[in-house]
Amino acid sequence: MTTKYPDGSQVSEAFLNFDGGPSVKYAVPNHVPLAHLVIYGEPVPAGRPRFTRQGHAFDPKRSRDYKKLVSEAAALQYHGELLHGIPLKVDVKVYRHVQSSVSKAERERRLSSEHRPIVKPDASNYLKLIEDALTGIVWEDDNLITDVSCGKYYSDDPRIEVTVTNAS
Repeated sequence: MTTKYPDGSQVSEAFLNFDGGPSVKYAVPNHVPLAHLVIYGEPVPAGRPRFTRQGHAFDPKRSRDYKKLVSEAAALQYHGELLHGIPLKVDVKVYRHVQSSVSKAERERRLSSEHRPIVKPDASNYLKLIEDALTGIVWEDDNLITDVSCGKYYSDDPRIEVTVTNAS
């Protein structure tokens, strides 16, 4: 249910479950982020799962290590309740280093976002790693995510920025 106020702002009512107890009704303005996280360092995409001879799947070491780093950084930055029972909108911005082999002019175009990364890895691979890493820390399950946006950019300060808002 969404309530509109005379000033044009909106508030969505949702349910939040505190540590398995009864659901508590609360209101969250749609424009207010429920969480904003910044994970510094060169972003790593989710790798393809590997399989043992017995058929068990596991993440490649590089992906597993980065997922752990994202989870630990999120736990240090996010101190709210575990989100539960509300539709979430997740906006992910991935900032990658500019390659050192490009010209100064091309470097400036990339840093000004005139040219964006259109090379592998795909934005969806970064998104999947973030969804998995934040499950159990920010949200109860990534099936709560109804709206996503993920963009790749160049920067001298590589990082991933995640903003979570109410999708209602």
